[in-house]
Amino acid sequence: MDKQCKDKRTDRFNQTAACGASVEHGDHRGRPRTYEQPVLDDIPLNPKRCRYVLQLILQRHNWQHSSKHKGVSHKTMAERTRFCIWLFDFLRSHPKHFKLDPRTFSGRHVEAVTGYWQDEARAGRISPATIQTYFSFMKTFAGWIGKPKLLKPIACYFDDPKLYQRHLANGIDKSWRAKGVDVAEVIREVAAYDVHAAASLRLMQAFQLRFKESVMFRPHTDVISAAQAGKPADGIAFYLDTHRGTKGGRKRLFPIDTEVRQDAIDYARRVVVGVNESVSDPRLTLLQAMRRLRYVMERFGITRAGLGVVPHGLRHQGAADDYESITGVPPPIAGGSGVSPALDLQARREIAARLGHGRVQITNVYCGKRLMPTELPHADHGPIDN
Repeated sequence: MDKQCKDKRTDRFNQTAACGASVEHGDHRGRPRTYEQPVLDDIPLNPKRCRYVLQLILQRHNWQHSSKHKGVSHKTMAERTRFCIWLFDFLRSHPKHFKLDPRTFSGRHVEAVTGYWQDEARAGRISPATIQTYFSFMKTFAGWIGKPKLLKPIACYFDDPKLYQRHLANGIDKSWRAKGVDVAEVIREVAAYDVHAAASLRLMQAFQLRFKESVMFRPHTDVISAAQAGKPADGIAFYLDTHRGTKGGRKRLFPIDTEVRQDAIDYARRVVVGVNESVSDPRLTLLQAMRRLRYVMERFGITRAGLGVVPHGLRHQGAADDYESITGVPPPIAGGSGVSPALDLQARREIAARLGHGRVQITNVYCGKRLMPTELPHADHGPIDN
């Protein structure tokens, strides 16, 4: 028995060796076969393989931007994946019991989904912003399956525009100053506990960076000269080149033209370990660094439940300060008025660019809506004679 087992092992060894030799000499018949994933176009329509086909569609398209020749973030890919899975699970559990291959997604399915959203919106269980995001995902998916014109304008599916139209929160000053919070004092307290978190806060205050942008910022390599920025040499000497962790991959330049901004850069450079390092703790991954920063914010009460402010409020405060520096008066959200339309538009365009937004209208959230002459408070001309 032992001899037979030994002979079998020897035979298997010899076969393996022969296969290896054949590969070395160019004969690939001995190479073990690998599984080749079938091409999506070759798979026949089959509702029973809905989840598998959906996975293949996501693998092929999910990395792409819906309209531009570029990729999207991991966050966007994850949100799209969750939505697509929910979409077909919902259709299968719908009272009409839709049985479909993802590639047969059609107008009646769109109507079933949007009808459900309309009912949920009326009940207050889904917001207009969420509906807009999901509708965009559904339109993107229709393009993936070769039906880019499948969805009609969103207004065709809702009988009340209030259910799907976003409303910007005009008139609400979200700056730390409006809540009576001293930014410098809070940052000093944070710095005594975590210098990396303090560096992020100072960058948010000085350059209106977003949460992720402040964590990924590299103070040595992300500061460029006017020549590198393509700006006049007789103006501002250095600019902040913001391109890491930006929303939508939008790059932007921010002038380093005040003492507060230069101090924020100098502090960040003292915090970092190496020239090519970001302000976050080098021992942490990006995800861990962002979690650490959130923990520090909660520890020092930088939450709505604590001090009544959040890190994003520093963007609001910085935008308001920029508006006042350009126009000479506070923004409408802080009680300012009397700015000419041309100067107001100039300030808003500059602020939108610094914030990394493509729409000037978004500045209404940060600075308030420009008051029209009929909306300005009337002067007191004394008692009126009847």
